[in-house]
Amino acid sequence: MKMRLILLSVALAAAVPAVAADTPKLGVGAVLGVPFGVTAKYALDSVYAVQSHLGVSDGDFTMNADLLRNFDKILPRKVPGTRIPLYAGLGLKVKSERETFVGIRFVGGVSMFHSTKPYEFFAEVAPVLRLAPNVDGAFDGAVGFRRYF
Repeated sequence: MKMRLILLSVALAAAVPAVAADTPKLGVGAVLGVPFGVTAKYALDSVYAVQSHLGVSDGDFTMNADLLRNFDKILPRKVPGTRIPLYAGLGLKVKSERETFVGIRFVGGVSMFHSTKPYEFFAEVAPVLRLAPNVDGAFDGAVGFRRYF
């Protein structure tokens, strides 16, 4: 029984993608566009991350939360000392208009990470399928900066 438990533990540990212990996972910064406010991103592993933007758009409070997948090998590394992954994901948008706006975001973007400094610059676009109070469409676009800890 102990041997099965040990084998199961080893198998589970091997199945989890490895991320170096010194790799910063949490980035916090500013976002300009839709919305205008603050942003945070947490790397779940080397491929997946979650991000959120909190801010103001058209005078109304806006919150986005997205699950992202990084595509690190698509763009060539022409700038030495940087990593430039594309990313795509799916998320939720809530905006406090006269009637609360709830929608699904289809986000795509590009990030630029410095290899020795804990900084990220990003640009993204996100068509939004508005689900409430009525079915409609919207569009988000933003640029931003995060510092990782």
